[in-house]
Amino acid sequence: MRRSMLAMLAAAGTLLSAAALAQSPAPFQPTGLWRFHHTDGTPFVARLRPDQTATTDWQGGERGIWRWEGQRVRLVYTDGWDDVLYLADGRFRKAGYAPESDRCAAPSNDTAAEKLSDQPDAAP
Repeated sequence: MRRSMLAMLAAAGTLLSAAALAQSPAPFQPTGLWRFHHTDGTPFVARLRPDQTATTDWQGGERGIWRWEGQRVRLVYTDGWDDVLYLADGRFRKAGYAPESDRCAAPSNDTAAEKLSDQPDAAP
């Protein structure tokens, strides 16, 4: 009886720990207006909205979605590119993955990112 009670308490502790991890605070607020850079260094503007949609002004505009992946935000665009927004040493970075590239390999580019505004529809 005592062993089963201890096992139940241990299982409850594991579940509580998992729930606490799932609710850990995000390292930054992704919604807003951002300046990213493409593979060739050309800047472009990205808008991450609270409904988890994303748009850019790159070559006529990209559309996509964003989502949290651990402590990073992945943007998945309809043109096949993925961007990963993250903090490194207190600074924002954006890693870009070309269409059909291995998302587990090194990114196609990794550049600085800059948050221009907390408002996605602000003027760049």
